[in-house]
Amino acid sequence: MSGKYDKYVHHPPHLRLSMKADKSVFFDGLMVKEAQLGLDFTFGHQFVRKPFKGDNPCHTHNFWEFMAWYGSNPEDPDDFGAEIVFYFGKELEKHIFTRPTIISLPPGLPHHPFEITRVDRPIIQIEIMIGNKGAVVEPCFEKDKGYNPMTMVNREVL
Repeated sequence: MSGKYDKYVHHPPHLRLSMKADKSVFFDGLMVKEAQLGLDFTFGHQFVRKPFKGDNPCHTHNFWEFMAWYGSNPEDPDDFGAEIVFYFGKELEKHIFTRPTIISLPPGLPHHPFEITRVDRPIIQIEIMIGNKGAVVEPCFEKDKGYNPMTMVNREVL
């Protein structure tokens, strides 16, 4: 279809991100970024089918980030069937989510690591980053200085 509103329609590519060290996949879904949108905005969506432990250390960044987890049962929006462990602040305050959750991470808020410890049935994970072009990500602890997750990741566009 071709029309005057085509510029508002985007077909995000299927992107798979895995760790170079052990090939574990941590993102396998659809992601649209600033290059496709012409905006300083990234949106990712994936179905999570199995537990996952991220290796991103506690860090801050200079942009807004939102993360959300939902169940995949269209008949019951409260049917979650998973457990997410997420840490906030330099004191690593632990939060455990066992129901649909959205978290808001303003610029400068220390956060991570996070882990999906249980998946009884697929869940939906959404990540939104606003203003992340030219992102500055800073690890919170001296032991993690110099850590750059993008140098440790395989990126496949499928």
